[in-house]
Amino acid sequence: MNSRIFLLLISVFCTSLANAVPVQGLYSAEINLPATQSEAKMLNDAFSLAAEDVLIKVSGDKNAISGALLAQAKKSASTWVAQHSVASLSELLPSEDGLVPGKKVKVAFYQESIDRFLSQNNLSVWGDNRPSVLVWLVSETNGVRTLSGSRAPSDALNQFAHSASVMGVPVYAPLFDEVDQKNLSVSDVWGFFEDSILSASKRYQTDSVVALRVSNYAGQMDGNLLVLLKNGETERFSLHGDSLEGVIDQASVYLAKVFSSRYASVRNGGSASRLNIQVVGVTNYAIMSKVQSYLESIGLVRDVMLVQVDGEKVEFSVEIDGDKQKLFNSISLSRLLIDAPLNALDPDANRVVSYQYGGVK
Repeated sequence: MNSRIFLLLISVFCTSLANAVPVQGLYSAEINLPATQSEAKMLNDAFSLAAEDVLIKVSGDKNAISGALLAQAKKSASTWVAQHSVASLSELLPSEDGLVPGKKVKVAFYQESIDRFLSQNNLSVWGDNRPSVLVWLVSETNGVRTLSGSRAPSDALNQFAHSASVMGVPVYAPLFDEVDQKNLSVSDVWGFFEDSILSASKRYQTDSVVALRVSNYAGQMDGNLLVLLKNGETERFSLHGDSLEGVIDQASVYLAKVFSSRYASVRNGGSASRLNIQVVGVTNYAIMSKVQSYLESIGLVRDVMLVQVDGEKVEFSVEIDGDKQKLFNSISLSRLLIDAPLNALDPDANRVVSYQYGGVK
């Protein structure tokens, strides 16, 4: 397992977390291949594998990127490539001929090509502004249970960090220091006691919280995943696999799908809708520009137009893909705009959605 992933996971939690995380590199991938074939064949294989990785990250739906659709994507992959590079690896890679020299192929795709392919196949396009997720992971091996954290690392936590990263989900571990140990027990996580888990998670200020338990008893791998969402909703999944890696990968696939279904939409003509958003507390042009830029940065937003300015109150007309609730979910990932519902007697209550400028992003 690549230890650099876990070191990054630790370092992030040495500082306070600021909600949503802009995920970098959604439209690029790195593929390692044995150098036992022609460069043309190697590049074609690399482009195909990279396209699969990118489509999974951008859609958040690994199960959909399969079968005939995946075969179609691989045929088109070479035409989507914006740039690529090839470098020799220092380590040997396994092949049918044993260990052989390897190459690392870095591939970047045109965003428009990936988005168009997903939309044409009625799959969601998930933007790069994604919810931060705190993960409490407890492992059981032949009846002995241990809770993982940045100060109590484990193979399972390392694998989950890597697997979630492949899915484009930014997950973080708790410190599991004296404060955490006082606030939350192994039994609390294993039993999925939601109130205890949420209480212990408050110090980390993430958008969502996950409890993951994995069990290895006499070689049989099982697990369960609990997703605690910001709005109070929960999702639970049962996990089964032949290995720890298989169980962990299942958890990452389920987790990505949970978020994709809440924050991403299919981009096509039939999905477009428009609504007016009012923001109060906008005291100058710089703030107005900042708010508009933020709205434009949300993945499912097509267009933002300024409608009117009335003192410290600004109104925008926003065109989106998909239903309005997904836009509200996305806005809630930032502290820039705070939900400020209008009184039912306000004449604008049924015309606009109201927010208060929060001052930070």
